Amino acid sequence: GTAAAAPYHRHVGVELHHSLGQHLLKNPLVTAAMIEKAGVKSTDTVLEIGPGTGNLTLKLLEIAKKVIAVEHDPRMVVELQKRVQGTEFAHKLQLIHSDVLKLDLPFFNLCVANIPYQISSPLVFKLLAHKPRFRCAVLMVQREFALRLCAKAGDELYCRLSVNTQLL
Repeated sequence: GTAAAAPYHRHVGVELHHSLGQHLLKNPLVTAAMIEKAGVKSTDTVLEIGPGTGNLTLKLLEIAKKVIAVEHDPRMVVELQKRVQGTEFAHKLQLIHSDVLKLDLPFFNLCVANIPYQISSPLVFKLLAHKPRFRCAVLMVQREFALRLCAKAGDELYCRLSVNTQLL
């Protein structure tokens, strides 16, 4: 039938489950801005969380020494593998099929990610606690979450997350 149990959107033949916080980064200007803000260099090992079908991944691979992409959704893993295999960048990609929150993260010195809302808070805490320290993290998050990150003391959105991110 035409009815679906949960709202989804199709992208390259993969249903996106927005109930899981899945939103693909499709705008090339946003991708370029994230890479520019991160200051990606040819010597960097970049951690990308939730690469989806790889729009950001492919751009990172063009610049970085290595990209470690952690993807939980097996369908996205397959799509990304298909997209990268046989390219000149395939050897620079380490694709890990796992829940990033349960993973012992390998070494990286930069994090660039478009992260699902549902894991935003625990993921930010995980990154803040990560050793050794990395140079920078550029995260695409939902507006409401970003406002909590930036909230100042006395603001109604000020919380444990605000304190911890601003301590660094």
